[in-house]
Amino acid sequence: MADANAILLVMQNARAGRGAAHRDWYLEHHLPDVCGVTGVLRGEFASVVNAPEGLRWANAASYWLDGDPAAILGEIFRRAGSGDWTMSDTLDGESMMMAIGEALTGRIRSVVTPDAAGKDRLLYVVLTNATPGDDDAFNDWYSNTHIPDVLAVPGFVAAQRFRLIDHPALRPYPFRYAAIYEVLAREADAAFAELGARAGTERMVLSPTLDRSGIAAAPYVPEGLCAGSA
Repeated sequence: MADANAILLVMQNARAGRGAAHRDWYLEHHLPDVCGVTGVLRGEFASVVNAPEGLRWANAASYWLDGDPAAILGEIFRRAGSGDWTMSDTLDGESMMMAIGEALTGRIRSVVTPDAAGKDRLLYVVLTNATPGDDDAFNDWYSNTHIPDVLAVPGFVAAQRFRLIDHPALRPYPFRYAAIYEVLAREADAAFAELGARAGTERMVLSPTLDRSGIAAAPYVPEGLCAGSA
């Protein structure tokens, strides 16, 4: 699985009562259309599972990129507005968070869990902020301590971190950082239980530079995958 140097993340909900139609449109039309844009390595459309309290988004679309994310986003917007793509009114645009990000790490592999791909794993999307003025210390802790601690939990397969980048065509993001964890599907329940047991202990020390008032985290089951054209 090739490393990405950037990501396009679309956290989304369907309009009320349009969930099935939205899913069908995304899988049949939008996912393959976006994956046909040069610079897109691969894409996934996923639905939340075991929704946590306060869940913001029922679906997550993730596109791993190789190239300038702003330029790739611009081409996606151009094609979406050209009339060549089949578009839909099923998306709730008000609740959507569309974001581009630059990679802070490569895809970091677990040393205790075999690799997995596609629908054999879940995507655990974690959106965070640092406490004010502490980004350097936060990133050092997250990339060099927290990710290895999480990947030591059996069932966690891999992780990659991104810094979200402002873009004039996108609404301001409530988060500055994204981590995409891959979790072995058949071991997900045990993996998340063990993650919860370790968090905040000496086996997984949490940094005071993590803004705990600004976290969104949920597991998503891939429903559709596509290979890109990069």
